[in-house]
Amino acid sequence: MKLYSIKLLLESIVVPNDDHLKTFEETIVLLRSTSREDIESKIRNHFVDDTYENAVGGQVTWRFVTILDIFELVDDFEGNVDFKEVYCRFLPFDELISAEEVIALYSLDK
Repeated sequence: MKLYSIKLLLESIVVPNDDHLKTFEETIVLLRSTSREDIESKIRNHFVDDTYENAVGGQVTWRFVTILDIFELVDDFEGNVDFKEVYCRFLPFDELISAEEVIALYSLDK
C-alpha cells in the first residue's frame, strides 16, 4: 500500500445562525491506500457528518466538502497512520460564504 497526504475542506453548519458567521476547516491527513481511486471512498466513509449541540443550544454540523489535493509520499511510517491529522487551520468568516468562494479566496486547490 502507498501512503498519501490528503488535503480536505470541511464546513461548519450552525443552526440557528442569526449572526451569519461561517467557518471552514482546511486539514491534511495521512492515509494508506492501494490506489488514488480508492482514496475518495475511504475519505467519504470516514468523514461523515458530525453534529453536536453548541453552547447556546443550537446545532453544529461539521460536513466534508471536498478533497483539495492528494499527494503520494515517498517516505514510509511504521504503525497505523490512517487519518492522522498533520495540519489544520480554521477559516472563520463574519458573513455567509460558499465553499467555492473560500477555495478561490485562499487558493486552496493549488
